[in-house]
Amino acid sequence: MVDELAAHYGESRYRNDADFVFGHPERGSRLDHEWYAGEFRTALAAAGISDYVRPVHDARHGVLTNLAAAGMSPIAIMGIAGHRSMQTTKQYVHLAGVVFRDEADALERRLLGVQDPGTNSPELAPLSGIRQSQRL
Repeated sequence: MVDELAAHYGESRYRNDADFVFGHPERGSRLDHEWYAGEFRTALAAAGISDYVRPVHDARHGVLTNLAAAGMSPIAIMGIAGHRSMQTTKQYVHLAGVVFRDEADALERRLLGVQDPGTNSPELAPLSGIRQSQRL
């Protein structure tokens, strides 16, 4: 990383102590969300991704979710996000299937009547009266 930062610094026209390390390439100013969104969409197009993505908002969800999955405390995530309420932070942190993988697996087995790996019987009885096609 040190080598990458040194190379970045060597290519930059903005080298004063007050300049941004990752500033606008033409003005040296703070990168704003419009610039980021444009660059992000260009990268998506280059990768062949045409689905609609909200670059800043979706990245925020991903970052906060990954912080939670890495074990960061909810109060720390709330502080990093700048939220005043844990209720707001909970809207951003998508934990199901990441931190609570065992619970998500158990729920899936219960709802779909899937057999528990390594056994010959379902962990919990399948839901009665529901055809397999309706369970998905």
